[in-house]
Amino acid sequence: MEELEEPARKRRNRGHHNSRSGCAQCKARKVKCDEEKPKCRSCTRRQTPCTYTNNGLNQLASAASAASSPSYDRSQPGSSFTPSQRSYGTTPSRPYQNHVAQTRRPSPKTPPPPSPLSLNMAHLELLHHFVTVTSYAITTGRISHVIWHATVPQIALSHEFVMHALLAVSALHIAYLRPEQRTSYWKRAAMHQDRALQLQQLAMANPTREKADALFIFSFLIVYLASASPSSVDVTVVDTPLHAAIQCIHMFRGIRSILPSIRHWVEEGPLAHLLLLYPNHIKRNPTFRDPNTEDHFSKLLIFCSTAPDLNKDTELDDVEHFAAAASSLRASYLKVESVLEGDLYTPPVWHWAVRLPSSFVQRLGERHVVPLVLIAHWCVLLSQARHYWWVGDWLDKTMREIEACLPQEYSQWLEWPTEKIREINETRRRSD
Repeated sequence: MEELEEPARKRRNRGHHNSRSGCAQCKARKVKCDEEKPKCRSCTRRQTPCTYTNNGLNQLASAASAASSPSYDRSQPGSSFTPSQRSYGTTPSRPYQNHVAQTRRPSPKTPPPPSPLSLNMAHLELLHHFVTVTSYAITTGRISHVIWHATVPQIALSHEFVMHALLAVSALHIAYLRPEQRTSYWKRAAMHQDRALQLQQLAMANPTREKADALFIFSFLIVYLASASPSSVDVTVVDTPLHAAIQCIHMFRGIRSILPSIRHWVEEGPLAHLLLLYPNHIKRNPTFRDPNTEDHFSKLLIFCSTAPDLNKDTELDDVEHFAAAASSLRASYLKVESVLEGDLYTPPVWHWAVRLPSSFVQRLGERHVVPLVLIAHWCVLLSQARHYWWVGDWLDKTMREIEACLPQEYSQWLEWPTEKIREINETRRRSD
């Protein structure tokens, strides 16, 4: 009897080769599948579902479907650059009920969402343009070129608010270079600028050493944004050049809150070269080159201190602010004239706007006489940076609007700044 049972036991224990294309149920039971479709005989006999894996293609399809969810919505303004933290490589597939379900395709009316591997070509275009073109058009000097060409993009890759500001500047530069497409690039610049300012507020809530360089270079980018945006004057962007000037000054004033708390960290980092304006590059005990400039500012200070229409719509606080603004403007003129020749290709023409009080900006919005006159004098300083693309023809448009807004009895206060701007333009044309 034992001799008869032994061959039978060997037959039962003899292994067999399972088919790789068999159904999932037979594979789980480790039995051979006859691979009949749509249901094998074993599953038919056992009255169980029968699912074919189709050589693992369905598992890949399921994983790809799970991975097709985008990490951010590229169609919305200010979309994040930060990739999603979810893992796309470990998504398990779900068993299908039948072969028909496995081969079902999405309806043409409901296409699947874009893959996370899809590139945002609009962002890449702006980043490429900044690195290859804008970084060389922003400033001069070998060290500054290295900073803007390499260091700043590297910082932007780690700080989203810097990246949005960088892309906004790049979009404005392209708008300047391609007038036939500028409306489209203005809109893109505005979108990135708004997002940059939103995110910068969050970063400023807790300034740290790790954020110092990002916040500092952001203040530079804001200068270029504030300066370049008015040159893009159009009814679809801003109302008038003066309205653009007000927006520009608001942005300049925002810079003032950034620098004091982070300067000591910046001095220790790769952007320290950008802090070298003071004190070695300013003449000691500066004086005006032209004595007539000193006489003009003395008269201007008296004009601002006595404030026209004092009994009508000017408060005493306004008079104090106007006088302080005139004095500060005189100091800015001295700084610009005192920069040692060859040290800075672009003089410090922004400092006056950074220090203006909010009440002054409000009066400028109301087209008060004194702020209009002082803005016209500030345009003289800005004209010394006119060779840069981010200044453009905004100066001429602003001066024309001030002339149109200013009452006739005060028009003589525009003669001096108008003449100075003409002299600066002629000097530059001769040097070119």
